Amino acid sequence: NRADECNIWAGKDLWALRSLLFTEPVDFMIGNVYGKELYRDTKIPLIRIGFPIFDRHHLHRYSISGYEGAINLLTWITNGILDQLDEETKSIGETDYFFDAVR
Repeated sequence: NRADECNIWAGKDLWALRSLLFTEPVDFMIGNVYGKELYRDTKIPLIRIGFPIFDRHHLHRYSISGYEGAINLLTWITNGILDQLDEETKSIGETDYFFDAVR
């Protein structure tokens, strides 16, 4: 059962989350602007969703609820994954392929 593999860390702050990201790393983080410092420390890619987001232009204007919001969330998460794949495959001679050619 996959639910047995999940942990819930209630009542923790960003400092506790930072420690957890070093001890139990994840592939991506979904969060607001306060996750930027966690990204800088852990190098875990941050997908900016939620409030506040004041380090990107006009993201507050996009819905995150309803049908349109679901499309926006899917787009942001997918683009976050594609951005990370681009970063991982840009080294000539190391990866021997370019992700851009696959799209």
